[in-house]
Amino acid sequence: MFCVQGQGERLESAGKASWRRISEKEEKIVVSGEKSMEERLCESLRSHELPDYLLYTGMGGAKNWLKLDGSETFPVARQLKDMLEKNITSIVRFIPAGMSLVSVGVGSGDKEKVLLEELIKKNLAEKPASGKVPIRYYPVDINSQLVDIALEKVRDLPVEKKGIVGFIEDMPLLKKHWRLPVLFCILGNTFCNYEPELILQLVYENLEQGDLFFFDASLLPDPGSGEDARSARKTVLGTYASRENALFNMYPLLQYGMDPEDFDFEILLAYVDSRIGTLCRTRKSLNILKDTEIRIGSETVSFRDGDIIRMGFTYKYTYDQVTALLSTSGFDVLKTFLSENRKNAIFLAKKRT
Repeated sequence: MFCVQGQGERLESAGKASWRRISEKEEKIVVSGEKSMEERLCESLRSHELPDYLLYTGMGGAKNWLKLDGSETFPVARQLKDMLEKNITSIVRFIPAGMSLVSVGVGSGDKEKVLLEELIKKNLAEKPASGKVPIRYYPVDINSQLVDIALEKVRDLPVEKKGIVGFIEDMPLLKKHWRLPVLFCILGNTFCNYEPELILQLVYENLEQGDLFFFDASLLPDPGSGEDARSARKTVLGTYASRENALFNMYPLLQYGMDPEDFDFEILLAYVDSRIGTLCRTRKSLNILKDTEIRIGSETVSFRDGDIIRMGFTYKYTYDQVTALLSTSGFDVLKTFLSENRKNAIFLAKKRT
């Protein structure tokens, strides 16, 4: 969720960033940019754009995401968490003891707690004499409330913790405060919500030798799996067009008083070219149905009937496409875990030497 499932962002600068410690007693640091979220929202809407990270901001954004994450009609992140739990013992065999855990788009922190608990067992088993667990945990999200929730989930675990409120684009700044080596995680299908070549370049440039890259993905079925392309597209659209997901995407306009009858949420599937071939990607928009306006703070944003607000996207890869992207971006795959229906996968990789 970084902002968690559905971000769909181009990796653009989040603005000039700086560190701000909440207090010496707090376990959280804020990377603050030049613009507030309300300023970002106004600018975006006036350009007829609504970047998906703005869906996750504030108390309302956190509440709405957690509600969507638990919805029966939107099982994407939940299925990936179930897969992590099923394979966690095998996964940690490939992760050296003592690594720091950095998780971007941490959301509720449930997946990270599963991973940390198993890493703690591994560390204690390999270094029983010391009785110490040399693990540091850095949950990262743009939503401060979600960082708090993630920290609270591991309150009783014997690990050092430091929450970070910031953007993944701030990674060059964030890494200065990590203790190496790190297990860098992007979980909950968040990897699929960025332009693939840009996110992989960002991760590659900011990981050191000895660091590991750990992420998951909700996949399209492979060609020849028995499920034809039409059926696969119908399944994807059925999930992302659910009422719960639609309301989540409509939230920023509803929050500032727009009538639900004044606009409509639309999601389509499109094909885009990449260096590894044609990829499938969702295309989201909010379609304005009548002249209207909303107030955001002291600002007024007006819309006309027929306006289209462009939103983010989610890539739907096959398993082979993800491994091909990793290879062409300079990563070696150490281990993968693929669900029986080949619709969910977990990847562990490192920079090629």
